[in-house]
Amino acid sequence: MTNFVYFISTTYLQDNTPINENVDPKLLKASIKEAQEVYIRDIIGSGIYNELQDQAYNGTLTSDNTTLLDTYIAPCLKYYTLVESMMPLTFKFLNKTVASRNSENATPVTTDELTMIEKRYRDKAEYYADRLRSFLKEYPELYPKYLNYGTGFDAIKPSNTAFFGGMYLGGTDDDCYFNYDFPEEK
Repeated sequence: MTNFVYFISTTYLQDNTPINENVDPKLLKASIKEAQEVYIRDIIGSGIYNELQDQAYNGTLTSDNTTLLDTYIAPCLKYYTLVESMMPLTFKFLNKTVASRNSENATPVTTDELTMIEKRYRDKAEYYADRLRSFLKEYPELYPKYLNYGTGFDAIKPSNTAFFGGMYLGGTDDDCYFNYDFPEEK
C-alpha cells in the first residue's frame, strides 16, 4: 500500500459535524489522516485496512466493504477526527510561539470547556468503534482479514476494546492475576 486514501472527505466531515464550512480543509485533512491511521487501523487491523485502501484507490470496492466504510467506519472516523481536530483548530503553531486562534465574532473556549467537548466526542467515537468491532466479529466470513491481519513487524492486530485509559496492573493477558508485588508477610 503506497497511496493513501481518505475514508471520509472534508465535505462529509463539515456536512455531518458542527465544523464550519470556513475551516481550512488542510487542517481537517491532517486530522482525518491521523484519526484514520491511529484509531481506525487499530480497530480493524492492518488486513482489512490495507484491503480497503487498495480497493478504494483502484476503484474496486466490494459491496461488503462499501457497507463497512459507509455504515460503520465513516461515523466512527467522523468523531475521532473531531477529537483530533480540537487542538489544531484551537491553537496555531507560529515561529516563536503557540497561540490560540480567535475571531472578531467568537469567544474562545476555556481549556476546561475544550476538554469537556473533546471527551463528549471521544465517547461517541468509542461507541461507534464498539459497533464497528461487533459488526466485524459478527461476520467473519465476509471479513476474513479481520482475524487474519497478516504477519511481520507492520501487521496490526485489531484491538479488542474501544476505550482508552484505565489502570495498568502489570503482567500480560496470560498472567494478569499472578506476579503482583504483594508485601511480604512478616
